[in-house]
Amino acid sequence: MGFFHKLICGALAVLATFCASAESKHCGYWLHGKTMKDVDVPALVSFGTTDLILHEHAFTAHGQKDVEEWIAQADAAGLKVHIWMQVFYNGKWINPVKDGAPDRKLFDEKIARAQSYARMRGVSGIHFDYVRYPGTAYKTPGGADAVSEFVRLAASRLHQTAPRLVVSAALMPETTANLHYYGQDTAALTQYLDVIVPMIYKGNYKKTTSWIEKTTKWFVKHSKGAKVWAGLQGYKSDEDTSKLPASEITADVEAALKAGADGAVIFRWGVTNFVIFPCGRRGVHGRTAASPSRR
Repeated sequence: MGFFHKLICGALAVLATFCASAESKHCGYWLHGKTMKDVDVPALVSFGTTDLILHEHAFTAHGQKDVEEWIAQADAAGLKVHIWMQVFYNGKWINPVKDGAPDRKLFDEKIARAQSYARMRGVSGIHFDYVRYPGTAYKTPGGADAVSEFVRLAASRLHQTAPRLVVSAALMPETTANLHYYGQDTAALTQYLDVIVPMIYKGNYKKTTSWIEKTTKWFVKHSKGAKVWAGLQGYKSDEDTSKLPASEITADVEAALKAGADGAVIFRWGVTNFVIFPCGRRGVHGRTAASPSRR
């Protein structure tokens, strides 16, 4: 009995570890604000979806009261909602350097808005997009330092406002070239952020799933503390927005997780097939899940 008892307990321990590992992963979608009410939250949760990155335009499209209620309901169902903010781009690019120094007034305005979202009931995170240059950072002395300073200040103030808040940012996937072209210093940014989401969009770079695995490994290796959620495309490319087969999206998610990512986020709701993620309490299946949409 002793031997078999130990054998059974050992097997159960391995199973528990596997399940805990799967449930600790974060999987979800970027979601445009105007489509917020189309989401069937319980269905998404049943597919292993754990997180949604909701664009702040939702507040304009639906009003603050409705958005807050929707976020609270999603949170109660087990779906974490992060508010998606565009930092240095809003129809046109904004240089974070002004008169040779970081633009503190701009930073204060952006961070104050982020703090207002952080105080809302049910909000789990703030996600910064366009916290970079459009490929021209090398033309601005101090540009990369300004990007890092914004992230440092924002993360610090947001964590003071809501200590359990997840502060994340979208990064370009060009690894060692990010600093020169986009002003994104991975070593610096990952000291301040809780999560980075490198946008490893294979279609835009004419790459394959193996590139997703290789690039994810680079960010995991070079992060100085932030977790890595791989940002993946749900469609072929910006030139061809045809949806990828669910089996291909599944393979991309698996490649990112195999490479050490703590999660995967699909860009985006509306131009992707849905998959059952290896997160939450469900496993990956290479098939299209029934659409978790109310329409």
